[in-house]
Amino acid sequence: MHTTTNPQMGLLDSLMTTTPANDFLQRLDTVLDWKPMEAALQAMYPAATGRPPCPPLALFKMSLLQHCYGLSDPQCEELVADRLSWRRFVGLGLQDAVPDETTLVRFRQRLRQHGLHEQLLGLVNRQLEQKGLILKTCTLVDATLLQAARRAPAKGDKTGGDGEAGFTAKAGQAHYGYKAHAAVDQTHTLIRAVTLTSANVHDSRGFDTVVRGDEKMVVADKAYWSRARSQWCGEHGIADGILRKAVRGEKLPASTLRANRLLSAIRSQIEKIFCWWKRTAGYRRVRYLGLARNRLELEFKSIAWNLKRLSTLSKA
Repeated sequence: MHTTTNPQMGLLDSLMTTTPANDFLQRLDTVLDWKPMEAALQAMYPAATGRPPCPPLALFKMSLLQHCYGLSDPQCEELVADRLSWRRFVGLGLQDAVPDETTLVRFRQRLRQHGLHEQLLGLVNRQLEQKGLILKTCTLVDATLLQAARRAPAKGDKTGGDGEAGFTAKAGQAHYGYKAHAAVDQTHTLIRAVTLTSANVHDSRGFDTVVRGDEKMVVADKAYWSRARSQWCGEHGIADGILRKAVRGEKLPASTLRANRLLSAIRSQIEKIFCWWKRTAGYRRVRYLGLARNRLELEFKSIAWNLKRLSTLSKA
C-alpha cells in the first residue's frame, strides 16, 4: 500500500507517475500491507512530542533501502533525493525534503529505546505467515561471523576495539567481532528469527533463541548436536535433523554418515542468505559499535532478505 507524506499530490508530484518504475519496489508497495508497520512505528511518538518532522514509515523505508543496497546514511539520502522511484517508494513528494543522516540516526536510536530493534522482523513475518509463505515444515539453523566495526584491540588495551565484540577462530584464522544466528523456513528460505552475539559465543547457544518450537523438523550442523537437544526435539514433537557427531573413541555407523550427508545438503540452503548478506548487501562487517546498535542492523538485513524473497515469490 503506497504511503505518502502529502496525500494531496501537486502538479510536480503527478510527474512521478510517468517516470520509469522500479519493479522490485513497486511490487513491495502492493504485496505488503504497510499499515501495521506504520502503526507500530507511530506509537514511538507520543502525542505530547508533537508531529514528527518526517513520517516514521518513510524513515523505515529509507532504512530498508539502505540495507537492501548496502548504503551509508549520506548515500541513502543522496539516492532518495536523486531517484524518483525511490522517492515514490519512501512516500515523499517532490516538494518534500529528504530526511538527512541525523534524522536517520535519531530514528534508529528511537527504535532501540522502544525495543523495536528486536521486533521489526516479527512484524513483517506475520504477513508472510498470513500469505502462507512460512510453512513451518522444516527450520534450518546456522550462524555466520561478522567483523567488528573497529580493529581488534592490542593485547592489554582495554580502551580500543568494541567492548561488546569477541574473539574466535575458524579454519585456523582469528576473527574479532560478532556472530549472527539465524533460523530459516526451508520451503521458501525465509528468515524466521535472528539474534546477535559476540563472536566467542558458541553456535549452539543461539539455538534456543531462534528456534520457535512450532516447526515439524529442525536441521542444523554438528555444532548444535547434543543428547539434551535431541531430547528437547522429541519432547516438542519435532523431528531431529541435527547432524550427529562422533563421541570420542567411537566412529559413527555408515547409516548415520549417510543421514548426515543428506541432512547437510538440506542445511546448506541457508548459506545463500549469508552469501547475499555479504556479497550483495555488504554485510561482511557490522557498521556500528555495541550489541544493540548492531542487533538492529541484523534485523534490517533479515527484513531486506525476506522482502527480496517476497518480491520473487510474488512474481510466480
